[in-house]
Amino acid sequence: MFIKLKNQKSMNFKEWIIDLFKDERGAISIKPVVAFIGALFLCGTMLANSFSEEHFKPAAELVNAVMIITAIGMGADSLDKFSPKKDKDA
Repeated sequence: MFIKLKNQKSMNFKEWIIDLFKDERGAISIKPVVAFIGALFLCGTMLANSFSEEHFKPAAELVNAVMIITAIGMGADSLDKFSPKKDKDA
């Protein structure tokens, strides 16, 4: 599967996924990585809770803490992508 964007080379799915975690300089950024891992943990927790008994569930505070960290990671990454770029010369 190849994805071709306007004025860019075509890339396969693996390259596209890796590109999701890069910042505007092309380096891997920690914010989307943390947000992705947090989202995986939240999905895994919800899936495990749907098949487990009531007394075997994580504390609501822990789930909310992971949710907040994930939301902040996604929001901070979005702000970085759409904020104006700083010039090094200025």
